[in-house]
Amino acid sequence: GSGSLLSSIRPMRFTSRKGKTRTAPPHVSSREASLETSTVAPLPSKGIASTPPPKGEARSSSTAEKAREARTSGAAADKAALIEKLEKLQEEAASIRQRLDRQHNLELGGSTTSSPRGEEEAASNRSSNGERRSFFSQPPRAEERSPVDRRGKAWGSGSGSLFERLGKERSASAGGLSGLSGGLRRMAPLRNVAAVSSGWMSFGPRLSTAVPSRTSANAAAPVQQDVLAMLRRGRKRAQYSSRGPAEEAALYDGPLRSARTRSAIRLLPRGGAVCETRHGPIQFGAPPETIKDAMQLGAEVPRIFVVGKERFNLRFGTNMADFEFPGFYNFFLKGSQTTVVGSAEALEEIRQVMHETLEGPAPDQYFQDDEYSPFCDPAIYAARPDLHKEICFFKEPRNGRRIAVETLFALEPFQERPEEGDKVIPLRHKIACGLEPEALAAAFKFEETKGWVAIVDRGDWYDVLADGEVVASVPDWLASAMPDPPYVLMPTVSVGPPAFEAPEFGITVLGAADGFAKSEATAGFILWMRGRGVLVDPPAHSAHFLRLNGISSRRITHVILTHTHSDHDAGTFQKILIEQRVTVLTTRTIMAAFVRKYALVSGMSPDFLQRLFSFHSVKIGEPVHFQGGSIKFFYSLHILPCIGFRAELAGRSIVYSADTCFNPEVLDQLEERGILSAERKASLCSDCSVQPADLLLHEAGVPPTHTPISALAALPESIRRNVRLIHMSDERAAGSGFAKVRPGLEHTICIDAEPPRHAEAKQILQILQATDLFRSFDVASACDVLACIVPRSYTAGAIICRAGEAGPALLRIVRSGAVQYAGISGATRTLGYCDYFGEGEVMLTDGRHRATATAMTDVEMLEIERGDVQYLLRRRPQLLHRIQQRAQLLDHAPSWAAIGANSVFASFSMSQVTQLQSVMREETVRCGDVVWKKGKEVCDSVLVGDAELAFRELPDASGVSDEDLEPFRAGALLVNVYALEQRLPHEMTLTAVTAGTIFRIASADLFELLDHNPGAFIWMRDALVVC
Repeated sequence: GSGSLLSSIRPMRFTSRKGKTRTAPPHVSSREASLETSTVAPLPSKGIASTPPPKGEARSSSTAEKAREARTSGAAADKAALIEKLEKLQEEAASIRQRLDRQHNLELGGSTTSSPRGEEEAASNRSSNGERRSFFSQPPRAEERSPVDRRGKAWGSGSGSLFERLGKERSASAGGLSGLSGGLRRMAPLRNVAAVSSGWMSFGPRLSTAVPSRTSANAAAPVQQDVLAMLRRGRKRAQYSSRGPAEEAALYDGPLRSARTRSAIRLLPRGGAVCETRHGPIQFGAPPETIKDAMQLGAEVPRIFVVGKERFNLRFGTNMADFEFPGFYNFFLKGSQTTVVGSAEALEEIRQVMHETLEGPAPDQYFQDDEYSPFCDPAIYAARPDLHKEICFFKEPRNGRRIAVETLFALEPFQERPEEGDKVIPLRHKIACGLEPEALAAAFKFEETKGWVAIVDRGDWYDVLADGEVVASVPDWLASAMPDPPYVLMPTVSVGPPAFEAPEFGITVLGAADGFAKSEATAGFILWMRGRGVLVDPPAHSAHFLRLNGISSRRITHVILTHTHSDHDAGTFQKILIEQRVTVLTTRTIMAAFVRKYALVSGMSPDFLQRLFSFHSVKIGEPVHFQGGSIKFFYSLHILPCIGFRAELAGRSIVYSADTCFNPEVLDQLEERGILSAERKASLCSDCSVQPADLLLHEAGVPPTHTPISALAALPESIRRNVRLIHMSDERAAGSGFAKVRPGLEHTICIDAEPPRHAEAKQILQILQATDLFRSFDVASACDVLACIVPRSYTAGAIICRAGEAGPALLRIVRSGAVQYAGISGATRTLGYCDYFGEGEVMLTDGRHRATATAMTDVEMLEIERGDVQYLLRRRPQLLHRIQQRAQLLDHAPSWAAIGANSVFASFSMSQVTQLQSVMREETVRCGDVVWKKGKEVCDSVLVGDAELAFRELPDASGVSDEDLEPFRAGALLVNVYALEQRLPHEMTLTAVTAGTIFRIASADLFELLDHNPGAFIWMRDALVVC
């Protein structure tokens, strides 16, 4: 009618190709009207009979139909492009949120001043349009590094993902930590082998000397030498990381085959080896808790240790030069020094680590005044410690002996001709033993046994001489390798691991002893809050222990670092390198010390190290909110800066003292001497380690650096009844009158806490957030997922689905329990918390299941029907493509074989394998096919399946060996991270030697994978192959 809405719309006018003005009907949109068409046929109104077009207009009608089809297809393409753009923006938004969180933590941690060169580089790293360039763009200059600090200071840092450059340099100055949110160190370019072999990115002299550094004399050597250096580094790295039964058998068939040598060499359970001589044992390598090996074996704790050329074990994230407790043991219990033998460079770095361990940070590396919340009670701020004064008290001489690096350790470098006093190796002995006069050696004379021992560095092995006779030849890699699986000093669980249910509130103790108890792990535990865990000072290999016992790393995403003694921080770095990125909770002072220590220990730059984890700088007096509860921290009284905490949830509380000296008599003396203020003393006596709580977990180590039992016995009954002891041996705890906590999942202490509102919805949302499928979903999309999910339970032994049988196509996510998943290809995996399966049926199925899934225990499952999955993913084509890609490889035997044959990927959890398979693209190659062509841009990495590959130009490189020319077989990952990021051309042509399968991983997918798996990245950052 005349009053309708349509009649009020003014028609649009446009010009046709013939120049005639035409009127578009009201229902034609402006976008359609803008199309230049020769004629427009108006649609007939409803109820009005349409007449056929005149004969001359038939062609015009056909043209209009084609135009409408073009418009329809164009609209569909536009829609797909918009959906793809939206998905990318959502992923970018999630990444920006993570970067903002990290930047917030950086601001909480405090910033240090930038160096002048850093400011210059920050300016130069901006492009003309103001955007920041890649952090790889300007590698560090080798001539600016000092001989002592071969890894240099801070040449730049970044924020955001692993592969983003901040551009503003922060220096590792006296202020302590350099840029807590710092970025990956800029890698030396492939053409600069000197920077690769002697710069920050080197993992020690062993790998760096695989190919000599270039000098001005050989600077014009072919570029193949650079590739050769990276290939050798990657191939040797796997050998230097672990030793299994096969490697040990090969040792005794090779270097240790002689009866005399086999009797002289003993491989230690935790790693390293001991050579027995008539003058005493000599140990090669020193992993954490190494003195417990000797104590358990009933052997003498060695007084002489040899540092391997690779001092950090990449595979297990372990310091293989941990001399802290050997030094303590020999000094305090045996009254002798510990001798450490190695290169001058290695010894200088060990000296720096031990200096801070024994004497604390430098005076200007304490930040306690800035570590208190501006909103905390004034009384709390008034009770802040003077950390420097407190630590100086513990450094005071005991029994006339000064505690310092010089009194605990004798650092002996390898020299061509040791001539210090009685340590000279006579030239006649060198000749008699077949040693060159210039051989690098260290010698020791023993007055008690009237003889001498010499250790000769042969490069790849060490000769041990006793009184001029070669006792044994020890391969260098034994000082760095660890057993696989690692030796775990934790109790065997008495209940099946999947039967463990994380409590609402409580703790699971992983270790309860100190560093000298021979049969127990050092103190550490999991703090549980609403089913999620926080690792507190995890003992060595605790992350591996939890994985073996079915505790998913996605349940434990945070670590509390109380201080940097090796019996408290050894497992922290391991946790950082296991699976996904973790958040470390500690103060700025302690984090600065941690980064300084492990930068020296691992050979990684401080900036690179900081990019491997997220740091949350805690404020004293300000709660950290976690899982609906809160954690408040306080400074304890210890020989190093150390924090304890109080955790609260639903009105219940747990207090952990951390290492502390709670002794009222000592506190009175310290107040009298002006070391403690009256407020600090009062706080230590009532507000810190001893305060009312439902569980008071208090340490009771050896005084005076720890708390005596008598001080705890004098506490009021209201506090004393809830005390449980930790950080002491069973023998000392037996007569204490207090109960000591017991390690093990079955001894988990649960504290009743009221469940929260909407508990089930929160739990499901946390599971969705932990999976790669739904991690990027916004709130509205997550609500859609919640509406589609159907919870279902399965009893132990139930068949969830059977391969080959018809059944409903469901995506299944494990909520609790364990599932045995056996694919058609024969690959069997155990699935746990947050793992999922069924994507093959949902995406590619013909109605039959592609695997058999069996409930190993009672299982809670979240299930989503096929149609709902497709609905949820239809606006995320990239994610859908990845799921389809992984579904194709799910039962593909060559892909599983390639992953299992790779030294890094073989240790991946099921969730990590899921991420990896979703970005692998299968390709079949024939003999002679070119995989990478010299001169073409590097755009992907290659995981070798059942084919064999080789570089065409490598035989022409000088100094190449038969081992270098071995083709790359199943499991070898060929990757050049620097070239990928910089989009450089390939330096050599990679060809297929035999026909077979390979898997390509695009650069963007690889970077995303490594950003979530920092432990994998450190393997490939400076190598061309990961075997």
